[in-house]
Amino acid sequence: MSFKDKTIVITGASGGIGGETARLFAGEGANVVVNYFSSPEKAEVIIRELEEAGCEAFAFKADVSSPEEVKAMMEAAVERFGRIDVLVNCAAKHPPPMFDFKDPDWEYWKCMAHVNVMGVLVCSHCATSPLRESGGNIVNVVMDWDAGGLGYTLTKTAGTPLTRGLARELAPIRVNAVSPGAVDTWGMTDEEKEYFTGITLLKRVGQPVDIAKAILFLASEDASFITGATIQVDGGTRLLV
Repeated sequence: MSFKDKTIVITGASGGIGGETARLFAGEGANVVVNYFSSPEKAEVIIRELEEAGCEAFAFKADVSSPEEVKAMMEAAVERFGRIDVLVNCAAKHPPPMFDFKDPDWEYWKCMAHVNVMGVLVCSHCATSPLRESGGNIVNVVMDWDAGGLGYTLTKTAGTPLTRGLARELAPIRVNAVSPGAVDTWGMTDEEKEYFTGITLLKRVGQPVDIAKAILFLASEDASFITGATIQVDGGTRLLV
């Protein structure tokens, strides 16, 4: 699996799953655009790591729900590297605060919807032209199953039908998704690790690299006949809960 001289745009790449995905793509010879919104220091740490690994990379601040800012980011990627081969929609607006139906924070809810749903659509729209030119593809990070939610989980679950809709709209550009389980992204407490290990068939908590490896697979030629699919990378959690 090689991405030598390919250009990868990763939203929400200043840390966590996005940052690990950037590292793996860089290790396969890709050029990487690290999108961030509120963490410039973290983005620069990622850039330094990528450059030390021999990767050409730059960071770009953009609100993924802003067509103007995203368009500027895609244009910067093409200007710097001449092409875009893969778009990874990894940016997400997380709680806290959790959505409280009795005392709703409507502005925060709208912010989650803008980033988690509209952001995927906006970034995919703005990347379409260069992806058509390169024969590239899109990988989204979504949630494919939830017992029912009114806040964050609702907005992330929307990414699954959105992935299928984009696959239909953009073909032959491939559009796929990865649905993580519980991932130790920023550092779980011991109690959280114990809980999530208990509801996972593989008896461990997921790591960002577990998700990143699945993203690389879907973006690669090894997945050249896969589109509109969502891969579960949850250690079997969905089979237990």
